[in-house]
Amino acid sequence: MPLGPFEREVLRLIAGQRNPESYVAGATVLNQAPAAPRISEDIDVFHDSEIALAAAHAQDLAALRADGFEVQVPMQTASFCRAIVARAGQSTKIEWALDSVLRFFPTEPDVELGWRLNFWDAATNKMLAFVGRRVPRDFVDVLHLHDTRLHLGALAWAASGKDPGMSPAFILEQSRRTPLYPPEMLASSVRLTAPGSFPEVRRRWLRVVEEAEALIAALPAPEFGCLYLDAAGQPVTPDPASPDFAGLTRHYGSIRGAVPRIVEE
Repeated sequence: MPLGPFEREVLRLIAGQRNPESYVAGATVLNQAPAAPRISEDIDVFHDSEIALAAAHAQDLAALRADGFEVQVPMQTASFCRAIVARAGQSTKIEWALDSVLRFFPTEPDVELGWRLNFWDAATNKMLAFVGRRVPRDFVDVLHLHDTRLHLGALAWAASGKDPGMSPAFILEQSRRTPLYPPEMLASSVRLTAPGSFPEVRRRWLRVVEEAEALIAALPAPEFGCLYLDAAGQPVTPDPASPDFAGLTRHYGSIRGAVPRIVEE
């Protein structure tokens, strides 16, 4: 169960109030699949404007209180709001925040979440969060993304396009320094869906970073910041030495994202 049952209960209630400018994001999107490595215990709702954030925050709180949830609001500004939602001895955190309108893909409807950030925008955002705040849950999420979806080097390459201040090399340099968490910290702060050997994970992580550094060194520097898409329009790990490399679509971020147009020659 990648999303906790209480979080799912809350999400079902507020899903109807999501729209293209007020959408679920963060680890909720990444950990929505059954094979996610940890149980997400909070909910992020992103917005394109302060007006959309204020409207969504007010509507969501009203719906939660009307349904019998206890709601506390410890933080509220024009660009960020946080609430602790509780009922029957269970609680979760919801955060309403502003998001950059620079995205790889548009937001999309979702049966469970209402509207959500595209998975690949959530993944590249997670890469940036990982090097920016250095918390164990981000390490777990990024390593899982590398193992199951896209190589760390390709994630760093694309994520740099969302933040001009972070080159792919800088992202990987910070990634090398980040996972120094003692096993007891990981065990106490992250609800893993399966146990892991943390010393071995760290050794493997350093090998992954070395591979990622080799990959970005081989990619054409003028193309940094893109996702490489295959013929089906799906992000893939590029191999610059492969004859198929030239045929990959270079997909860059744009205002509110775009669905790539794949042309077969």
